Amino acid sequence: MAELYKVYFGERSISFINAEGCCAACRADGSVFSSKETGGECWLQNLAAEFDKAEDEPHITVRCTDTDAAFELFKKGLKVEVAAGGAIFRKPLLGSDRLLLFFRRGFWDMPKGHVEEGETLEQCAVREVQEETGLEHLVLGEKVCVTFHTYHMKGNFVLKESHWYRMTSAAREPLKVQTEEDIVKGRWCSPRRARRLLRHAYPSIRDVAARL
Repeated sequence: MAELYKVYFGERSISFINAEGCCAACRADGSVFSSKETGGECWLQNLAAEFDKAEDEPHITVRCTDTDAAFELFKKGLKVEVAAGGAIFRKPLLGSDRLLLFFRRGFWDMPKGHVEEGETLEQCAVREVQEETGLEHLVLGEKVCVTFHTYHMKGNFVLKESHWYRMTSAAREPLKVQTEEDIVKGRWCSPRRARRLLRHAYPSIRDVAARL
């Protein structure tokens, strides 16, 4: 049973898994089992708010016969913001490709930002990387994944849907990090160094790195 969606609440999370013929609602080993007959629309739409309050619950799994439909119901209870960003690599003279990480608000991170009106996801990803890193000569690669995390802003409970793309820095140009976005520094990291720094990254960022 593949995990199709995972939503982070800080280090805690809700996973949505496709499970044909799932059982009636029950609890076992930290999981929530749901079906169309027993979960209901209200249950799914209120799940984020209820889980956010249950601070002693580290993780739950929603098993359902129609994962896409269940996740859409879950999203109805939230304000959704769509963003796009990039995992940027640069090839050094020797050794493995270097991954760009930067330090922002106490965590190692990758560049991303909100999709503007009229932009495609790909256009947004390239623009945000250029703005936050100062790198102009980028080659857009394949889509890596989509991550989801939640936060509170001005009284609203927000679901951030971030689309990630692999990119290559085509020239050895200097980094010019966007300090007004609270970026303190950037680093081109070897695989070993990236693994070490990613211990101090948001879990969604660790998920992106694991798929590269």
